[in-house]
Amino acid sequence: MTHASQARQNAGGGSVSKRFYSERELAIYSGISARTLQGWRLRSQGPPWRKFCGSSVRYDLKAFDAWTASQPGGGEISEEHR
Repeated sequence: MTHASQARQNAGGGSVSKRFYSERELAIYSGISARTLQGWRLRSQGPPWRKFCGSSVRYDLKAFDAWTASQPGGGEISEEHR
């Protein structure tokens, strides 16, 4: 099961593809804690986000994946982890 499908299933989304994720759903999808996402948002760092209906914070999954791909990587993967 992919992270996206697991996040949808855990959030009660079934098999319908979802574009906007809550902090909790994105935390499940990405493995980044909701508290880290909140901290980044408050410091104007991290992935792009939107507010709906005044206070409902949501992350566009495509924008999150693009942001993730743009982040610097580092290190080499050892043979035992390939």
